[in-house]
Amino acid sequence: MLTIQAVDVAEAPVLLPLLHAAFEPLRGQLEPPSGAHAESIGSLQALFGRGERAALAMVDGVAAGCVFYVRTGVEMYAHRLAVLPAYQRAGVGRALMTYVEGQAQVDGCAYVRVGVRLALSGNLAFFERIGYANIIEDSHPGYTIPTFAHMVKELGTQMLRVVEVIPYDPQWPARFAAEAAAVQAALGDTVIRVEHVGSTSVPGLAAKPIIDMMPLVRDVRDVGRRIAAMAAIGYTPRGEFGLPGRRYFVKGPAHARLVHCHVYAADHPEVERHLAFRDYLRTHPAALEAYAALKLELARQHPTDIVAYMDGKDGLIKQIEAAALAWHRSGRAD
Repeated sequence: MLTIQAVDVAEAPVLLPLLHAAFEPLRGQLEPPSGAHAESIGSLQALFGRGERAALAMVDGVAAGCVFYVRTGVEMYAHRLAVLPAYQRAGVGRALMTYVEGQAQVDGCAYVRVGVRLALSGNLAFFERIGYANIIEDSHPGYTIPTFAHMVKELGTQMLRVVEVIPYDPQWPARFAAEAAAVQAALGDTVIRVEHVGSTSVPGLAAKPIIDMMPLVRDVRDVGRRIAAMAAIGYTPRGEFGLPGRRYFVKGPAHARLVHCHVYAADHPEVERHLAFRDYLRTHPAALEAYAALKLELARQHPTDIVAYMDGKDGLIKQIEAAALAWHRSGRAD
C-alpha cells in the first residue's frame, strides 16, 4: 500500500539515505553534478530551518520516495523529488507531486514549479504527463548553455473568462505605477525601464480593466532567476507563451486577471510595435474612437467568448499597427 505523509526535521535520518540511493544511478552522468550526492543531515536540517516542508512516500511500510517543497507568494516550489529505483514507475512520484499540489491549493498558491534537468528526458516526460508545462529553459550558475527547465502547473478552477470593457479609468496610471515599481524591484538590476502599454495606457480609451506592462531588460535570460521574486508579489510565470523572446507573467486568476506583464530585451522588435501602437492612439483621436467603439461592440456581442472578442479586433488592430509603425518610423512620434 502506498501512503504519503508529511515529515519534519526529525525524519532527516530517513530522508538522507533515501536521497543518496535515489540519485546514485546518476552519479557522474549529470553536468553540473547532482547536489543530492553532497546532502548531509546538516544540509537537510538547514532546509527545514528555512521553513521548507517535506513529504515521505511509504510502500508497505518501507520508505520509497520523498519531495521537499516551499511556498513563496503564489508559488509552491517543489524540489529534491526522489524515488528509489525499485519503486520507479509505480506511481510514487505522481503521488508525491499530487500531495504537493494539494498543499499548494490549501496554501492558496496559483501554481507549482519544479526545475528539471534537460539531460533527463524521462523526467521531462514524466512531468508533462502529470500536467506540467516547460515554460523556460535556464542554466545553472557558470554555464552558458541551458541545463534545466522550469516546469509549471497552474492550479485551481479556471472559471469562465468574462469579456468586460469599461470606460477609461483615471486610476489606471496609478495602478500601473504601483505594479511597475514592485516588478522592477523583483526583476532587479537587469531592468532598464518599465513601460505602460495596452489599452489602459491610452487616456480616454475604453478597455478591459487589466494593466499591461512591458519591462525592458538588458538580458531576458536573467528573468529565469527571478521567478520566485515575481511569485512573491503575486505573478505566475508563463514563459514565452507563443512569442519567442518574451517572458510573460500574469497576476490574478483567469476569471479576474489584474495584470499582464510582458518582459522583453530592450532591442526586441516587439518593443517598437507596442510603443508605436500606444503612442499613435494617444495622438490620433479618430483611431482611438474607432478602436474604442469596436471593442465596446465586440464585448456586447461576445460577453463570454474571449476568442471571438480577440478575433473581432484583429483586422482593425493590424490596420492601426501598420499606420502607427509608419508614423513612428517617419520621426513624427518624436
